[in-house]
Amino acid sequence: MHQQVINLKDIEYTDSINKKFVFDNEQSSLTLISFKAGSQRAIHCDEKDEVAQIIEGSAEITIGDKTYHLNEGEMIVMPAKTPHGLKAVKDTKMLLLRPKHVHN
Repeated sequence: MHQQVINLKDIEYTDSINKKFVFDNEQSSLTLISFKAGSQRAIHCDEKDEVAQIIEGSAEITIGDKTYHLNEGEMIVMPAKTPHGLKAVKDTKMLLLRPKHVHN
């Protein structure tokens, strides 16, 4: 893998959701995502755990029947096979770490 320094805030906001893949290999993937305030990622399930870290802004992340309010610098694990979704409270930048799996 080519080594490089990555600025975790280096992703532009678009009208709703923007993704920038940092890396993607046979083991895992790391994606920067920006959400305009009010944008949502619908409730869905994944086969493996995922980790979300808020880089900038704030978001409400629903996991199962509980909603968590995350601010800049906070992270949460979204357990495998548990319904989860996100709503950006403010313009938000997030880092998403996923083990290799098919994303539904």
